[in-house]
Amino acid sequence: MSKSGQQLGAENAGAIERYLEALKADGKGLPSRNGKVSMSAVALAAGVATQNVYKNPACRSMLEKAAQEMGLAPIGREDGQAKDDPRDRRIQSLEARIASLQAEVEGLRSKLRRFAHIEQHMVETGRRVIP
Repeated sequence: MSKSGQQLGAENAGAIERYLEALKADGKGLPSRNGKVSMSAVALAAGVATQNVYKNPACRSMLEKAAQEMGLAPIGREDGQAKDDPRDRRIQSLEARIASLQAEVEGLRSKLRRFAHIEQHMVETGRRVIP
């Protein structure tokens, strides 16, 4: 039987809590980078998915409290994390479409070059070429 979202969230929060307690017991601090908590390193060490560290309010509040106690910068959005602005999502989707279309254009151009070569051969030799 599968677990509900609340049960999984509680398990993830428990894993984070155990990880933080182990750090305190060992006298170690949270993994950090440039003065900020490294959320991906915390998630990896605690054995939970990175998205759970960001989205689970219990996990997030525990990490914010621990970061504050250790004098690290408050936990905010990471530079690589997508923004919530719909215009940014639209821009990203359009950029992906542009990349896809550019790849398609390049493929079509290479086919055109190949067919132009075949046509040139047919004109010069008068023979039919089976591509």
